Amino acid sequence: MRITGAISIVTFILILAFSCFSQTYARADPNSMQRALRIGAQTQQKTAETSQAARQPSRLRPNSVKTADFYLRNGQLVFGKLVSEDKNKVTIEQLTASKIIVTTYSRREIDPRTLQTKNVPEYKYYMDLAEYFSSKTWDFRDDPDDFIQAIRCYEKAKQAVVGTSRLDSERIEQINEAIKTLQADRQVWAREVESRAKLKKLEFEAEVQTRLNELEDRINTSSQKIDESAERLNNIIREIQDNRQRLEQSFSMMEQDIRRQLNILASQVEANRRIIDPFYGYLGPIYPYRYYNRPGY
Repeated sequence: MRITGAISIVTFILILAFSCFSQTYARADPNSMQRALRIGAQTQQKTAETSQAARQPSRLRPNSVKTADFYLRNGQLVFGKLVSEDKNKVTIEQLTASKIIVTTYSRREIDPRTLQTKNVPEYKYYMDLAEYFSSKTWDFRDDPDDFIQAIRCYEKAKQAVVGTSRLDSERIEQINEAIKTLQADRQVWAREVESRAKLKKLEFEAEVQTRLNELEDRINTSSQKIDESAERLNNIIREIQDNRQRLEQSFSMMEQDIRRQLNILASQVEANRRIIDPFYGYLGPIYPYRYYNRPGY
């Protein structure tokens, strides 16, 4: 503001001086009046250009982002934006699926021979992130986060490019077009997701009905098999009962037959004794004594 005011005062003084000089010089030479006016106009134009240039902000140097990549001692590769580092640890802002997380690694975890750092223009860094998240859309996995992250990174890239180059307006226009395209894609994605959800619901309902029918068929088949098994079991039980009755009858008949055979055998034994010793019934207890005390025994 001070510079602009000073330039305005100087311009006013120069115009006033040229006016006085032109009036004095015009009395001596009428043609010189026109030359003086042209010179004054050129001086005023240059002064205005200088004032406009003073009002415009100076071009800023493009900012840069420091990145790092290294291998851990277990062989894992780590790369991303270097947030901070000291002799004990290194903090990295890195990509994990659809998220940007900040992780701190101890120097003991890092293979020091693989640690490399470099400076990347901030505009390019955020443009790469935006393209990364944009490429992950439409896989129906964390798509809302991918759309939001992509638009956010485009906005950061646009902020990073303002005032850093003569082509900043062109780049900003390209970024705005990319944002508009991404927003349009998100609207289409939302409609497709809604349609996909309806189709999934219909598919689920049809599948549920099919599974219910299959389950009902299985239940009916199982019930039929259970009924058949129960019928077979009843037949086996009846057969066992019949066998038991027949077996009991057989045992009873066998017992009666054995008793009858024993009675017949006892009668035969008694008859044989009577034949062998007709006096067995009369002598009674002395028979064994007489029999076993015969000569030769």
